[in-house]
Amino acid sequence: MNIPNLSILVISSTQLGAQEKRIDNVIPLMHGDGVKHYWGGEQRVGAFIQPLIEGLDSPAWDLWKLDGPGVVWEKGEALGPDWWEQQLGSLGAAYPDRRLDAERFSAKAQALARLPAED
Repeated sequence: MNIPNLSILVISSTQLGAQEKRIDNVIPLMHGDGVKHYWGGEQRVGAFIQPLIEGLDSPAWDLWKLDGPGVVWEKGEALGPDWWEQQLGSLGAAYPDRRLDAERFSAKAQALARLPAED
């Protein structure tokens, strides 16, 4: 996927026993301009996103979230995603139409990238 001005935040956390010392193994899987990797050992980002997804009963992980142009996360302010998809077993039954589909997700990202930034 080559979308100008796209920022990708890859946040690895401790679900399934992940460890910070292994994060270097993840970097080659998703790399390029605009890709930033973070370690979230305390699952703070997942906890921040959790209330945005109805039915999510634990901090988010294995969740793919898209925000349109101009979206800025502020401390303490959770913004609903413009689009999200998941690979979470706990949400599979509730959101079968949001199971991660790479082609659909790419199309959604490209469509959002064409929108003008909101003031």
